[in-house]
Amino acid sequence: MCNGFWSSFFANFLSDFLVGGLLGASLAWWIGKRLNDLQLSQQRKDEKRAEMEKAIRYLKLFKDEIEYLVNQLPSLIKWFGETGWGREVRIPTPFWDILQPSGELPKLLNPQLLADLTHFYDHLTYAKRAKERVIDIWLVPQPETVPSMNQKLDAFVDETLSGLNKADGLGKGLLSRLDNHVQTLNEQLESL
Repeated sequence: MCNGFWSSFFANFLSDFLVGGLLGASLAWWIGKRLNDLQLSQQRKDEKRAEMEKAIRYLKLFKDEIEYLVNQLPSLIKWFGETGWGREVRIPTPFWDILQPSGELPKLLNPQLLADLTHFYDHLTYAKRAKERVIDIWLVPQPETVPSMNQKLDAFVDETLSGLNKADGLGKGLLSRLDNHVQTLNEQLESL
């Protein structure tokens, strides 16, 4: 009787321990994994939210800067067209100058919008650097064609006006695209 009791006791103990332990451990592992997945999912959402909020702040900075520039460009074009000889165009672009080299913009902005921003600022840079290009032509003329002083100054004025006019044309459309992109990001933020 004693022997049957102990063998029954050990059999029940081992079966309960193995089944209960394995089932309990499996259940605990599954619950732990699900909680970890939920935590990682929430962490990813928080990171995505932070990136979107950063992109919205950047876009608003660009919009303010471009809006200022678009308002200034027509009078600058007119002024430079009338008095451009020997004058240098000064166009402040502090936000672009700071944010563009950082390398963050490709991660945060739509590629097409980033390309349009780049084109706009490239045209402004082209206008600002026309004087340097004309000085280069003047200092290192090609042997076959030595441009006259008037030709050099005309080239400077033409290149500067070309850059300003192209930037003016792009800037107006870019403002509405920036607004649309900010609105899209705000809608995505609300859905998170």
